[in-house]
Amino acid sequence: MIGTNPLKKVIECVILSTYVKDEKPNSLLIVAKPETGKTASMKLYRENKGIVYITDCTAYGLTRDILPKLLSGELRTIMIADLITPLSRSTKTRKGFVAFLNNLIEEGIAKQTTYATIWEKEVKANVITAITEEELKDARHDWAKMGFLSRFITFSFGYPISTITKVLEYYSTHPPIFSPIKIKFPKSEVEIRLSKEIADKLDPIAIKLGNSMNLYGFRAKINFRSFIKAIALRNGRREATMQDFEEFLELARWINLDFNPL
Repeated sequence: MIGTNPLKKVIECVILSTYVKDEKPNSLLIVAKPETGKTASMKLYRENKGIVYITDCTAYGLTRDILPKLLSGELRTIMIADLITPLSRSTKTRKGFVAFLNNLIEEGIAKQTTYATIWEKEVKANVITAITEEELKDARHDWAKMGFLSRFITFSFGYPISTITKVLEYYSTHPPIFSPIKIKFPKSEVEIRLSKEIADKLDPIAIKLGNSMNLYGFRAKINFRSFIKAIALRNGRREATMQDFEEFLELARWINLDFNPL
């Protein structure tokens, strides 16, 4: 996993964001070309508690198999290896799946519908998934109408030729075997303080990202609040500092759809 440290750091912070008190957890969409380690990076974390890793799913399957564990708190993070797999089904199934994710990510609400009843319950959970650059561009117009992309922190990247060379050289002498990464979780949700001074510094980045999606940047600001607190939590702090903000700025190079090189 040469050169992917920024991506791994973002994945860890997004997972930890489910433990930040009074904030909406971040969800993550990883976007890059094939062969860039999107799925491999996600797999590194699938053995951590509270995470379910799946390769395919539907709204019905999530409601039946995953929803009860989200409601009980047994699960907090749904990892979907490739978003295009569940989106390649029929129009009705695809719309139901996107609606489920929209409700879970934006409102923190899990909805279940039967022939007789409709009910909602609040959950604290998030989604981490990936898609190729080409597939994103194919579906982006429809997603923009429902604000689907703006619900995620979007991490896009490419590889410079120097990294490509290092990866090829690595595979000359090493097999593609990766060791799982364990995250240290708090026992319960943690209150992380964020000063207005630091929160205000997020505004220009939120506005810029919002403009790129023809939005105002409100969702981006809410996402960034949670994310910088997750950075502080990962760093063992109970208050976000300027050091955490500087770390956020470094990661913000890829929290967009610019495909900057890692």
